[in-house]
Amino acid sequence: MRRFSVRAVLVVAIAMAAVPAVASAQDRPFKASLAGNAVLSPTDNVCVLRNDETGDGNATHLGHFEWESEEFADFCATPGGVAVLGSFVMTAANGDELYGVYTTLGEFDAAGNLIIHGTYEFDGGTGRFAGASGSGDIDALGFLTPGLPVFGTFAGTIDY
Repeated sequence: MRRFSVRAVLVVAIAMAAVPAVASAQDRPFKASLAGNAVLSPTDNVCVLRNDETGDGNATHLGHFEWESEEFADFCATPGGVAVLGSFVMTAANGDELYGVYTTLGEFDAAGNLIIHGTYEFDGGTGRFAGASGSGDIDALGFLTPGLPVFGTFAGTIDY
């Protein structure tokens, strides 16, 4: 039978205890809010509209950022609402970009505006966000008034 010294056992125990702390230390809270406008265009599918959004906002880890997204809104997938798949870029003031994708469902309120909820995932970026990951919830309001204003929030985690 092999014998281990108390010191060796302590070193291994401390190292094992530190591994989960190091791994979870990379996940940081992420919050963002943005305001922008939608630009709708038809697609070959009569149920689906393309939506290109631009805007700006503020976020933890980015500060002020510029927002660009491309999404496809399917008005036939959800009776009385819309299912949306999209991708986005958040560009920080220093030019670093954070990339992500989202899936949301929206329903119309009494005024005909969209109340939207779903999830997002970060899938990379540039500069300090190269290899970024993380996920969370996304909520938005889309107004069917001139300019098609959109307001959104993100709440979750980021790892970079």
